[in-house]
Amino acid sequence: MRLSSYVKRAAMGAAAIPLLAGCAGEQGAGEQGAGEQGAGGAVERAAERPASWTDLPVRTGARDVVHTDTEHRSYEVKITVKSLVRGSQEDMREARADEELKGMVPHYLTFEVTNTGRKKIPAAYMVDSNLALNGTDWTRGEGVYISGGRAGGVDLPCADTAPKTLAPGDSYKTCVTYALPAGVGVLSLTHNADGYLDKGGAVATWPVEGGLEAASAGLAEPGDIIRVRWDAGEDDVLELPATLVSVRRGSAADLAGLDLDLNENERRGVPYYVSVTYTNTGPKDLYADQADRVRLLTEGGRQIQGKTPFVLDTKIPGCPSDWVARTIPPGDSVTECSIHLVTDDSDKPFAVGIAEAGRPGLVAWRAPH
Repeated sequence: MRLSSYVKRAAMGAAAIPLLAGCAGEQGAGEQGAGEQGAGGAVERAAERPASWTDLPVRTGARDVVHTDTEHRSYEVKITVKSLVRGSQEDMREARADEELKGMVPHYLTFEVTNTGRKKIPAAYMVDSNLALNGTDWTRGEGVYISGGRAGGVDLPCADTAPKTLAPGDSYKTCVTYALPAGVGVLSLTHNADGYLDKGGAVATWPVEGGLEAASAGLAEPGDIIRVRWDAGEDDVLELPATLVSVRRGSAADLAGLDLDLNENERRGVPYYVSVTYTNTGPKDLYADQADRVRLLTEGGRQIQGKTPFVLDTKIPGCPSDWVARTIPPGDSVTECSIHLVTDDSDKPFAVGIAEAGRPGLVAWRAPH
C-alpha cells in the first residue's frame, strides 16, 4: 500500500478562514492572563455551525503531560481534550493560506490546558506545539494558525485563545486547526513530551474510534512484494522488489554494551527488530544502506525511525548485522535489520513503512503479530 504524502507540522504562521461561526471564541478583552479569564479561558459562542461539519469520536479526557518549550525547559501540564470536528474543503477555499493547503480538510480540536506545576509557563500559546493530529495513513495534520476575521473574532471557526503566560493552577480553553488531505481519516491525537515527534519521549494518546480499522484497509501483508524506490547514489534511483520479513520483539538487555544514542525513555523502551529484504534488479552493485528509511508505525499513530548502529559481527538476537558494509551484486538479495524503540507501554506496532527516495510518503505492510 502507498500512504499519501507526509505533511510536515507547520511553523508559526498565519492563515485566515473567514465567514464561519466559532468553535471557540476570542480571548477576553485586552491582555488578560489565565487567572483573569478563570477556568473557562476562551469565550464560547452559540452561533450555529455549518451542516457540513462532523463530530469525530475522539476519546476525550485529561492526560498529565510534560510541555517542553523551545529553550528545552519542562513544565507539568494537564491537557483535556473536549472535541474534534472535521470541517469541509469549502472552509479552506477562501482562506488566506499557502497554496499547498488548498483542497485540504480542516479539523478543529478544542481542548483545555491546566498548569499543574509550580512554575509560570511563558509563551503558553506554544503548549499545542507538542500536539500532533495523525491521519489514518500516518500523515500528520499541518497546523493552521488562524488570524483575521471581523472585530471580536466572530468569523473564526476555531480561534487560538491561549494567553501569553499561564500561572500555576490556572487554565485556558482553546481551539486549534489542523489540515489533512481530502479522504484521509483521523487515527489519533498525540502529545510528545520532549517536543520532538517520534524521538522516544513520553507520549500521551487520544485515539479516534474506527481509526485503526480505516488505517488497516489496503495494507500489504508481510511477505507481499512491493517495488520500492532505492537511492542508488549519483542521482540514480531504482525501483527494487522489497518484502517485509519479520517484526520481532526484543529486550533492553539485547542492547547492553552497544554504542546507541538513546534518551532516558528509549533506554526503558522495548526494542523491535524489523527485517526487510530487497533484491537488486539493477545493472551494477548497490550499497546496502536503506535501513534508515524504515519506519515502525504504531497503533497510536507514531512513526518510529530505526537505529542502525551496527558494526560488523554485532550480535543481537533476531537482528543480524551481516548486511552492514556490504554491496549487493545484480540479481542478489539482502536482508537489512533496524532497531525501533517503543517507549509507550500502551502502544503497539501496527505496520511497517518505508520512506522512498525522491517521492513523498510511505509504502507499508501490516506488521505480523
